[in-house]
Amino acid sequence: MKYARKCSVTGEGMNEGWVWGDGGFYTKYLEDTLAECLKDEDEILRSMRDGCYEAYNEPHSEEEISEWQELTYKVEHGEALTREELLLIGFRMDYLYFTEWE
Repeated sequence: MKYARKCSVTGEGMNEGWVWGDGGFYTKYLEDTLAECLKDEDEILRSMRDGCYEAYNEPHSEEEISEWQELTYKVEHGEALTREELLLIGFRMDYLYFTEWE
């Protein structure tokens, strides 16, 4: 079977998964993606700060805005973030995204 991309962590072929940045790094499994988020925590948070906390201005639900405000508060006050929260910040700041290839 042919695959569109190769996971940078496992070396396995993949037709769906997480793309980091402009495609220089790929993760096939969520668990590997979460682990990489921890490794990249400083960069993910820098992208949030550099993009200004208010960068998330597109039309979103009140729940999403509230969630973003909570994350902003935690980051501003140096509170620990979960891997899932780091993934969400990375996704919203275009640090990484999930996609499928045909």
